[in-house]
Amino acid sequence: MPRPQLRRLAVLALLLAACSYDGSGLVSAGPPTSTSSASTTDETTTTTTTNTTAPPLTTSGPDLTTTGTTAPVDPTDDATTTDATTTTTTSTTDATTELSTSTSTSDETTGEPLPPLVDEGLLVRYFLDEAKDGQGPKHALDAAPEPLDLPLVYDKDAMNPVYAEQDDHRGLRWPMAGLHGRATLPVADTKVQTALQNRTAATLELVVEVDAVSLLGSRLLHVGRSFEMGHLTLRSSALDRLEFYWKGNNLAGVWSLDWSGLGRVVVHLVLDTGQPDPIHRVRLYIDGVAVADGMDFGLTHPNQNEAIAIPTDPNIPLYFALGNRGADGDRSFQGTLYYAAIYSNALSETQLQQNADILAGNDDAP
Repeated sequence: MPRPQLRRLAVLALLLAACSYDGSGLVSAGPPTSTSSASTTDETTTTTTTNTTAPPLTTSGPDLTTTGTTAPVDPTDDATTTDATTTTTTSTTDATTELSTSTSTSDETTGEPLPPLVDEGLLVRYFLDEAKDGQGPKHALDAAPEPLDLPLVYDKDAMNPVYAEQDDHRGLRWPMAGLHGRATLPVADTKVQTALQNRTAATLELVVEVDAVSLLGSRLLHVGRSFEMGHLTLRSSALDRLEFYWKGNNLAGVWSLDWSGLGRVVVHLVLDTGQPDPIHRVRLYIDGVAVADGMDFGLTHPNQNEAIAIPTDPNIPLYFALGNRGADGDRSFQGTLYYAAIYSNALSETQLQQNADILAGNDDAP
């Protein structure tokens, strides 16, 4: 072969060798070798592990998402997804719990609304809350249907009765026993007379505080003439005694009570002559609890199915009165009458307890 051609071949070989040499900083035009691949991996690892303070990288890849304090969280990572789900679930549960607790707390704070007073058989209901004090109101107002308001007869000289309020309970107060003030009207042809006449059951309901009584018999609630004990009357002639009279002068019930130690109480007198046992035909409850029946030489139990009698006589009228007799007065007790009601039926023990619980807390109009 001619020498010039050999020289050209030698030069070409040198050029090819120079192009494959990596140490000059020239990138090889051929496929990467194992040495250059290892070098690239090392650079990536070094950059990733040392660049901890660099801003978060947007390039994805296993090294970038698992190393470095600024690496972004991969939302597809199983552990991260589990944590996020758990956190969300816990947060939702906590919010629900807080709402439930708040509602429960609110209910406990405000309390469930009380049931209403029993209206079954209701004839009259007097809350006696028309004033906070003094002798201003003209009537004790009836809250029952077809109201029977009672005119107030004030004894202004002895200042009785007077409206008074004690511990947020309003009522009519008599400062001494045997005074004349009262709430009263003739009972003839009123709903009290027409609804109770010939009935075999009735309930008297009072909230009262008795401090002293007259030996002649202080009336708490009275239907009758002035010279009679009463046709439907709760009265007391001693601080340890309560009596129920009906039909004029018939003592139908008597109980031992310590008025001086009772304070303000809810009193129920239940008349139910349909009961087979005579001792159960007239019953007394204090704050919803039955009181043991007492004995007296003048006590006469009603006959079975014996009816109430409230006669009408225009010449000798009967009166319906609170806190006293009707026409003549002078049979008040010393203390406060907070509430009074009459029913034309015998309330059950459940109803008595319900009303007692309500009235113990509030005896004024809702």
